[in-house]
Amino acid sequence: MNKSVSCLLLSLSVSAAAAPSNDDMARCAAIAAPDARLACYDTLAHRPVEKIPQAAVTPPASSAPAQTPVAAVPNPADPRNFGLDPTRQHTTDLGPKSIAAHIAVVSANQMGQTTVVLDNDQTWTVIENDGRLASGDAVTIKRAALGSFLMRAPSNHTYQVRRIK
Repeated sequence: MNKSVSCLLLSLSVSAAAAPSNDDMARCAAIAAPDARLACYDTLAHRPVEKIPQAAVTPPASSAPAQTPVAAVPNPADPRNFGLDPTRQHTTDLGPKSIAAHIAVVSANQMGQTTVVLDNDQTWTVIENDGRLASGDAVTIKRAALGSFLMRAPSNHTYQVRRIK
């Protein structure tokens, strides 16, 4: 076998062995706090995690009430975590799994993007709107796979949504 071909095969096998799994990537993607999510990805890439001074990540004070971010934390009591290092442990989401609200305003911009404002002052973008959503509709928004969210309307139709405010 040619020496350059064997070097290429060796480098490919080493990089494949070091590649993170889809479960690891999904676990990192589910972390809501940006700094913690980046640290998770850095750990998967075997990069040293640098400590950021707290003053650098503290947001400026505003008049809006602070909301507690939903985070995924390792559950030490979970038997699936036995023997795993902290970066590979299974996590448990904190916070609600779904919310129920009423649509206060449905609007669309010039690009056709639909925005829904709920009665709890949350604003969500509807990824693909079919025109069935209306003001006053009672909706439920729940967590879906890989950090996405689904809005269920009274017609039992679901919409993929993303929170913008």
